[in-house]
Amino acid sequence: MATALQSLRMTARCCSCRNITSRYTSKAIAQRRLFSTTPRQYKIDPKFKDLEETEPDEDEFMEEIDDLFENAGARHANNLPSYGFDEGLKKKLKPTFLNMGDPEPFDEDDREDDHDDITTLAHMELEQVREIRHYNRLAAWEMPMLSKLAKPFVPPSTETPLRFRYTSYMGEQHPAEKKVVMEFCPADMPGLTEVQTDKLRKLVGTRLNPETDIVKMSCEMYPSQAQNKRYLGDLVDSLLAEAKTGDTFEDVPLDTRHHVFKTKPKFPVGWRLTEERKKELEQYRRKMVETDSNREHIGQLVDGIETIQQKLSNPKAKEPVPETIAAGGRIIANKKVVVKRLV
Repeated sequence: MATALQSLRMTARCCSCRNITSRYTSKAIAQRRLFSTTPRQYKIDPKFKDLEETEPDEDEFMEEIDDLFENAGARHANNLPSYGFDEGLKKKLKPTFLNMGDPEPFDEDDREDDHDDITTLAHMELEQVREIRHYNRLAAWEMPMLSKLAKPFVPPSTETPLRFRYTSYMGEQHPAEKKVVMEFCPADMPGLTEVQTDKLRKLVGTRLNPETDIVKMSCEMYPSQAQNKRYLGDLVDSLLAEAKTGDTFEDVPLDTRHHVFKTKPKFPVGWRLTEERKKELEQYRRKMVETDSNREHIGQLVDGIETIQQKLSNPKAKEPVPETIAAGGRIIANKKVVVKRLV
């Protein structure tokens, strides 16, 4: 008996019943006291003290409950704020291709302007069209005004033998925008003798084009075009100073191994038309014209254009169409024979 009671006591301890009533009860909104040693005390309204002494009427209580349920919706609607629109004046939606055949074509939560926009690719196309029109307006209205700033062309003089070339990307940032290219001809450099000019050609090395006698140099080491241009100018000054002083290198030949000389074919002299050959060709052409005129007079010359016009003017002969007719009910080898005749 003791063993049975002990096992029952252990089972009762292991079985923990949760108090689920607290999960569904209403909770107070006001803040509770953080710490108190006395139980909670509620203040009773004086007008309800008489209710404790009398017994409540069940019929009257049910009538009050019904009245609360009936007037709850109207009271809630009256307490709502006004949003400035009337629910009865909703816009009547029209059926479109998107909701055709749908059992529920309209959704109350769906906005009317949700499905009338174009795709992302279409927006990109429109953006490209806007950009093209922007540049068209510039070309039509603002570009002609640049003619007021035009200056007449002045050829470079002997005092400015250096030619600089810059690269611009129309307001966009680009790594190659800082590059500056310089070109000059050694023969145009002032203050140099012929021996010093040859020495300058040998000093520049592979930057010389021996066919055009043009030296081409570039620089993009610095972040701005002005710095690169200044570097190229200082480099030319140092080359000129070196060409005027020191050894002349007259015993050193000019190295042109870096350049590939392209052979340009020339028209042979023997193939040129002489005056005698021109006269022979003219006589031959006259003879051929006379021969054609004689053949045309006799009727032996065929005119291709006239032949084509004659073929097109003549009506085309109709081809006979075969027609299937019965063979008079003749039967050969248990089969009816069909004869075709031309109409």
